[in-house]
Amino acid sequence: MKTTAIRLGLAAALIAAALAGVAARQAPAPKKGYIIAEVAVSNADQYAEYAKRTPAIVEQYGGRFIARGGQVATLEGAAAAGRVVIIEFPSFERAKAYFESADYQAARKFRLGAANFRGVLVEGL
Repeated sequence: MKTTAIRLGLAAALIAAALAGVAARQAPAPKKGYIIAEVAVSNADQYAEYAKRTPAIVEQYGGRFIARGGQVATLEGAAAAGRVVIIEFPSFERAKAYFESADYQAARKFRLGAANFRGVLVEGL
């Protein structure tokens, strides 16, 4: 009788674990968030102070740089304004939290007056 109860308990635990695994696989992954910025630098020294502060803050919010400057080719429409930066975050909400954080806002002060900046936050697929 005791052995049967143990077997039933073990079977129930295995079924529960299997169902939990199925539920976890069925739950959709959160959609990533992307910050895309066009930056026309007018004061390279001041902008460099901003650029050296942001990577640690990006990392703190789970982000990673996809593109950070480098070669740009405008395919259609108005030419890109200098540098193009793309940062990927685990979710739209994390990207927004990064941008609104006190740490980023403190770093942002170095960008103000050193570059024209146009940034957008977009949810990925």
